[in-house]
Amino acid sequence: MVANDTQSKVGIVLLVLGGILLFGVVAFGLPFVYEASAVSVLGLAVGAVLIGTAEDGRPV
Repeated sequence: MVANDTQSKVGIVLLVLGGILLFGVVAFGLPFVYEASAVSVLGLAVGAVLIGTAEDGRPV
């Protein structure tokens, strides 16, 4: 996967930040696990949609 346009780059950034937020909160034992998990799952979903629809052709 080559990230040569803005939509792909934003999608990759959202996926990485969502993953860090999801696992970082649990790893450090912070008290707001549910809120951070909800935000990170939404970020992961948006990132996946952006990457999936970035290229020409039909998204799966």
